[in-house]
Amino acid sequence: MSFEPSASRPAAQADMSLSNADRALSFALELRRSADWPALERFCREALQRFPRDYELRWQLSHCLWRRHDSVASETVMREAALHHPDDGRVTGAIAMYLMEQSRFDEADAMYHAALAQSPDEKWLAVDLADLELRRGMWRTGWARFDRRLGGSAHGENGVVARMERVGPRWRGQPLDGKRVVVYSELGLGDDIQFVRYFPRFAESVRRNGGEARLAVRADLYPLIRRFVPDCVALEGYDFGTVDYTVGMMSMPLWIGLLPHQVEGRAYLDAAPERVDMWRRVLASDGGNALRVGLVWAGSPTHRRDSQRSMPIDALAPLWHLPNVAFYPVAPGREADIAAMRSAGARIANIPEYREQFHDSAAFVSALDVLVTIDSSPLHLGGALGKPVLAMIDCASHWCWGEDETQPWYDSVRLVRQRAPGDWAPVVDRVGAALSGWLVGRAAQEDQQASEPVSRG
Repeated sequence: MSFEPSASRPAAQADMSLSNADRALSFALELRRSADWPALERFCREALQRFPRDYELRWQLSHCLWRRHDSVASETVMREAALHHPDDGRVTGAIAMYLMEQSRFDEADAMYHAALAQSPDEKWLAVDLADLELRRGMWRTGWARFDRRLGGSAHGENGVVARMERVGPRWRGQPLDGKRVVVYSELGLGDDIQFVRYFPRFAESVRRNGGEARLAVRADLYPLIRRFVPDCVALEGYDFGTVDYTVGMMSMPLWIGLLPHQVEGRAYLDAAPERVDMWRRVLASDGGNALRVGLVWAGSPTHRRDSQRSMPIDALAPLWHLPNVAFYPVAPGREADIAAMRSAGARIANIPEYREQFHDSAAFVSALDVLVTIDSSPLHLGGALGKPVLAMIDCASHWCWGEDETQPWYDSVRLVRQRAPGDWAPVVDRVGAALSGWLVGRAAQEDQQASEPVSRG
């Protein structure tokens, strides 16, 4: 096999990189950072002919194939690695991960258990298995195992977990008489929005046991969350003073013993009414009567599964042909994407800059008719506000969305799931049909209201 480098990487550089396994891995990582997936695949396959036992090169190849939505091929690559490393939990765990991506959950469960038996100190294996257990409703074991994510060097000395555990040690169930506990943001913004609903229940449990609980959320979320928890504080820069214990936001379900049947989907957040009214005036200023649809097509590129959950903008093209629909980008930034969509015929409105990101986002979403989004924090925001949401999710998706198109977390959220990895076309078609249905329903309602007799009093 001959490696064909891109124009920016001369063949001599690739040949030099194949002189030993360490250099080959360095070059593979460079290609990975550039997201040149065809070049990475070609290079890894040639490198593996020279270094067939190298686990890291096979991992890079498998990742490249997964990024291109072929987790079956990724699994095959890592099973080849297992022939050389049959007792390495990292290899076994990688196979389990790709089985998860194929929704082969029974096989993945067995493989994760085998991987943990081989490498019990690999925290990511425990966290991935917890993810699978939570997906399948095994919450008694899943929440406890998920706690393995905390502590240790994985978060770094400057990470929020390490910083908060310097403020106060992690609570591990010690008596709380007279003790002060701080619950803090520690994973994604969407996780915060989804699970902050349980703080009042957690705080009441702490109070019943003689303690006091305080909530600390990221500054971006603080103006919104304080409407739900008035005495919460902004995490960044706050002087906590004396704190006896700290609890990560995502550990609250463990300590309150949360089980699947206890999840309720009613709305629990709201934006300031004056801000909602302001945004309604902004939206109405165009004088039109279009269906106003918030749109989110991409999430943070640093998210582990962003390549699976985010959408290429050309996949959205069928939506641009919907009559009497105006789209509004909910996530700030991504001007290049917006310009490209407009060039393709999208009716995407300009919106003013936000003053307080999530509070204004909440008011803005509240003023829209419906939100269409991938699996990212705006999905959770819309659901927590009780706003109609069409959620476009990938095949495997986050554990909380289960295995089909029903979910207990938000009554106002409708899931529209991929049936094949990377294939967004049927999802977008169904979203378009749903938006058209909204328009028909709104027109019928307006006709009915127009035909009703006016009371003369």
